[in-house]
Amino acid sequence: MSVPTEVARLAHRIGEAVALPHERMKAMIEAALSDAISSPVWLPMERRRASHENYARHLLYGDPQDRFSILSIVWDHGQSSPVHGHYCWCAVGIYSGVLTETQYREASGATVMTGTRHRGAGTISFEPAQEGIHRLANESGALAISLHAYGVAPDRISTGVNQLF
Repeated sequence: MSVPTEVARLAHRIGEAVALPHERMKAMIEAALSDAISSPVWLPMERRRASHENYARHLLYGDPQDRFSILSIVWDHGQSSPVHGHYCWCAVGIYSGVLTETQYREASGATVMTGTRHRGAGTISFEPAQEGIHRLANESGALAISLHAYGVAPDRISTGVNQLF
């Protein structure tokens, strides 16, 4: 399957951004992701498929130089991630639907909730490696789809992204 034009454009822009100093990289990745989610009609149907057992992760692009990966994650009603932080930088854009993000902090070896916010279509976030702990959940009655860019090679998505709490 060929890479859709929008994914190729997003990957190109993230590829340019990862060579920059952190603050410029962050701003460029956020801008690229914002542009990508501004039109929620281009994501191929096979990358919008949900799983009834757990949220579904679909690899959209793996950087040939192993600097980053781009995924679509499809959240059915009631599905959520575990409480986690990231080993690598992570950028998230809500492509469609609404996700609830709950933030936590570590305290005496446990996680303590510090806040919750609803993130609707068009919202963007960026988190540097080893900063922040959160959980994403679809508490709405409809599917939600998010695009995630991670600063990790595609073959390390399962082991190099999330630090579970």
